[in-house]
Amino acid sequence: MEKTRIHPETGEILRRDIRPFEFTFKGEKITVDMPGWYPEGDGDAIFTHDDLQVSERVLENLQIRQRNSA
Repeated sequence: MEKTRIHPETGEILRRDIRPFEFTFKGEKITVDMPGWYPEGDGDAIFTHDDLQVSERVLENLQIRQRNSA
């Protein structure tokens, strides 16, 4: 059985998925596979605390790379 959620603001049905997500920090871009609750189209996703750990690691790595290249 597929789990779904309802987006609290848009009312859209969200499904658990992993999608490419682009992060930018001081002009440097990186695309990673970001887990989350996503709508069918391009609407707003919802991320859990565990999902956000992925983005935290990406941003930390981008910051470290910026410091090392300075």
